[in-house]
Amino acid sequence: DIPLPGVRRRAKNESTLVEALAGVLKDKTMSVTEVAEAVQEAGYITTSPSFRTIVNQTLINSGKFKRVGRGQYTLK
Repeated sequence: DIPLPGVRRRAKNESTLVEALAGVLKDKTMSVTEVAEAVQEAGYITTSPSFRTIVNQTLINSGKFKRVGRGQYTLK
C-alpha cells in the first residue's frame, strides 16, 4: 500500500473510543481535555487534529457518561 498525499488512514485500536474513555474515567471525574490526553497516554491512537472535540461529542452522546459540572465528566 502506497500512502496517497493528503489521505489519512484510520488508526487501528484494540478498543472503541467509548471503551477507552470508560477505562480512563472509572472512579474519576475529569475535564474533556484531561480525558482526551489520558486516553492517548493509555495507548489510544488517533490522527485527528480535533480529537478533543470527538471526545467531547462521545462523552455527551454515548449515554455511558455523566456530566457533573461544566466540562467535567465521570462514568455513570
